[in-house]
Amino acid sequence: MGVREDGLVCGSVSGGCVETAVIEASIAALSDGKPRELKFEAISEDSIWEVGLSCGGQIQIWVDPDPVGLNPEQWRSISARVTADDPTVLITSLDPPGKQIWSPGEDDPLGGAVQNAYQRRSSSEIEVEGKRFFLNVLAARERLLIVGSVHIAVPLVKFASLLGFETVVADPRSAFASTDRYPTSPDRIVVAWPEEAFKQIGLTPDTFAVVLTHDPKIDDVALAILLKSPVAYIGALGSRVTQAKRKELLKGLGFTDEDLARIHGPIGLNIGAKSPEEIALSIMAEIVQVRRSRNS
Repeated sequence: MGVREDGLVCGSVSGGCVETAVIEASIAALSDGKPRELKFEAISEDSIWEVGLSCGGQIQIWVDPDPVGLNPEQWRSISARVTADDPTVLITSLDPPGKQIWSPGEDDPLGGAVQNAYQRRSSSEIEVEGKRFFLNVLAARERLLIVGSVHIAVPLVKFASLLGFETVVADPRSAFASTDRYPTSPDRIVVAWPEEAFKQIGLTPDTFAVVLTHDPKIDDVALAILLKSPVAYIGALGSRVTQAKRKELLKGLGFTDEDLARIHGPIGLNIGAKSPEEIALSIMAEIVQVRRSRNS
């Protein structure tokens, strides 16, 4: 949550339970320049005036009057990295207060803890040699790669955009690959066969790929490339019979059962989906499930 000196607020930390107390503490921190830690617990049954969590549990909130440090160069570095979608972890020492920046490939200053947080794409508090740190993971924007500009892709692009994904559609068929089909336009459409399209797009650990054409000339080639890549999710449209035939073909190309277990097929959570919109919803639900499971 961001708080400005005049009380303007963006974001939230609890959905409303403790916001007023946090805003007051934030304005005080902006005034004296000192960070502070707030802790809130469940409201006791005999007190309606107590500040706390009506739903139970506990939260800790770090109030920092200068959340990226006093060094202007540090701020410019973080701003540039976020703008360029370069993965970064901002390490905040809670006692004594201090900050440093880490990127994948650099030496881990906290003995592997930062690397682990980044791999999980999960911000967290840790303790190293009796000192507390907060690791703020600023990962690259996650991408939904849709192979096949089919009817299911139209609502899928909309749902993925709402959930913060970059959306990329790849299809060699120019008649299908048109933004005119999409009320919510994809961020990018690549009209090319999978091998060339994937070279242009790039397959990263933050890519979630779905294969939807029902055309083996496209789907099977795409899956063979995706299985050799580090993408976070591979989903393939098709019945159980289609999936079994597809896996036999891929086994013939040298893929193991362990490799093939990466394919989610039939694609999507089993919610009884029938319409394109329902199928798209089931696919995004499964992707969110995978997305969050790697954060745990």
